[in-house]
Amino acid sequence: MTPTFLVASALVGVLAAAQNPQPESPATIPPALASMVETEREFAAAARIKGIRDAFLEFFADDAMFEPGRGKAKDQLRQQKPQPFSERELVWEPRTGDVGASGELGWLTGPGTFINHAAEDKTPRYSNYMSVWRKEPDGRWRVFIDLGTTLKAPATFAPGFTRFVFADRYTGKESKAEAGKGLAAADRTFNDRLTSAGPAAAYVEVLAPGERLHREGVGALTDATAVRNWLSEHATGMTAQNTA
Repeated sequence: MTPTFLVASALVGVLAAAQNPQPESPATIPPALASMVETEREFAAAARIKGIRDAFLEFFADDAMFEPGRGKAKDQLRQQKPQPFSERELVWEPRTGDVGASGELGWLTGPGTFINHAAEDKTPRYSNYMSVWRKEPDGRWRVFIDLGTTLKAPATFAPGFTRFVFADRYTGKESKAEAGKGLAAADRTFNDRLTSAGPAAAYVEVLAPGERLHREGVGALTDATAVRNWLSEHATGMTAQNTA
């Protein structure tokens, strides 16, 4: 859903761990996921009415970000000139994703198309977006993180919406604080491995079944071999730091 001028450029790709998607009827999709998908569709519809900038301002959380380290997304959006949909057209649709067992956090991804009708070059620009959604205290879903990659052709997805289902959901007994510390420790270990072993080896060591790597111009890579090969060829050096 991110327009070209806001596409995140961080080297670290989006890696969403899940099993291969299996079509589900609306009745079998968890209510939290169904409401998140519907909110995404309302978001896309709002862009047609209000324009890109104002729709993003409405559906983004106050602390939402396009890319870590660049500040709040809303601060960047307010610096953009509002333009009607007839001038800057952005259409997108959620095609796959999932929601946490708590029903408070989830992710969605799908194809996007952007056309700048006010420019001399009106060639459509294709993208594959991914958004992390968070349920706010008032019960509304709002985008917390928004990333997108530009593609040479439309992103390929199965028609309609298909849920990505995790093989096993977390069943640990730690407190929220203890679980957070464990996650942060695992992330720091992974960051150390990026330097010592290289990105390809470090990522493959921690990938769950159904991983997705979104990178500029190549679409989503959805198996460990493809991820390893891409990282080996294009990301020979990478560093990361946990600032949480």
